[in-house]
Amino acid sequence: MRFTKGKTAILVGLAATLVAVGATVGAASSAAKCTIKGTAKANVLKGTSKADVICGLGGNDKLSGLGGKDTLLGGAGNDSLNGGPGTDVLNGGRGKDSAVADPEDKVIAVETVRYTRPLLSQFSFKGAKFTIGSKKFTEQLILGQIAKKALEYTGANIDDQTNLGGTSVNRTALTSGKIDMYWEYTGTGWIVHLKHTDPIPNSLKQWQAVKREDAANGVIWLPRAPFDNTYAFAVRKEAVARFGVRKISDFKTLIRTKPKDATLCVGTEFSTRNDGLPGVEKTYGFKFPSGNIVKVEEGLIYKLTDEGKQCNFGEVFATDGRIEGLGLFVIKDDKQFFPIYNPALNVRASVFQKYPRLARMFQLISLQLTNNRMSKMNADVDVRGKFPDQVAKAFLKQYSLTN
Repeated sequence: MRFTKGKTAILVGLAATLVAVGATVGAASSAAKCTIKGTAKANVLKGTSKADVICGLGGNDKLSGLGGKDTLLGGAGNDSLNGGPGTDVLNGGRGKDSAVADPEDKVIAVETVRYTRPLLSQFSFKGAKFTIGSKKFTEQLILGQIAKKALEYTGANIDDQTNLGGTSVNRTALTSGKIDMYWEYTGTGWIVHLKHTDPIPNSLKQWQAVKREDAANGVIWLPRAPFDNTYAFAVRKEAVARFGVRKISDFKTLIRTKPKDATLCVGTEFSTRNDGLPGVEKTYGFKFPSGNIVKVEEGLIYKLTDEGKQCNFGEVFATDGRIEGLGLFVIKDDKQFFPIYNPALNVRASVFQKYPRLARMFQLISLQLTNNRMSKMNADVDVRGKFPDQVAKAFLKQYSLTN
């Protein structure tokens, strides 16, 4: 199917997320001298065949480049920007702005962007071969399929090793060269792989720290996604009042007064990780009775928690679609123990050195992975019965990454 020029992508929070890559461009553009300048009224400003700096002022302006490498600055109104041919900078400024852009353009502070062709059409990995791994739960399967289908769109050949195993299996496969990439979470990288005990309570700084330190292990962290799939505990909503556990510190009272009700389903990995159950118990000053811990496959925890027979409480992932689907109540982490878990594609250094444009490509993909979108995709699989590859394909198309 051909890409329709009129297809619209709503890019939520694009300005803030692009700062890391586009800050220099944006700062230079703001300080640039205007060659074509509007007034306080609603202007229609068109560029020339040269590299123009076209500036709106206070009205609802329409700014159009022509053939050069143009910079369009929208001003304070609700502006419409059209870069035209060439690699342009489109900065909407204040107001609710819209733009028509080529995938190669730098788009800053624009609420609605209509791309002339798919964003990933600017990349070509024809002839390259990549082996992609993933962990075994729904979200990881979706992320793995997103990477697979995106790279296939650019012409790459893919050896699909998604659903490979747990965290340690994928990490070992990556560092040993059995796979080239898989999605990992910043909190996991920092605490499990790099052996730190204290997370960094800032998303950007946590990513920067793990990226910097893990480079020594031959692992490159590509730009992170904004969604945070941190751990949480959940209970069925109808039992919240009965057990009195609305925040994690409430477990201390429940364990002391009604120990038989303090039953917890967890995955085997969570039961031993520093950022899992042992760390929670140490931080909050309580300990579940050993006979109350039920270790099961993580995919079963949601159903078992909802049933309330084997366990009243369960370890869950914050973006899992089954939380909403089953009507579970997420217990507040009132001491903010759990680290930030932003996902980022991990790539072997030797692979990244050969294909450095993977960073820019997966930044465009990661920008679209918000909490709400990831939760919906997880629910599409776990609640609505779709397959991970179907969900991944729909995501890439919906946000104008592919057609």
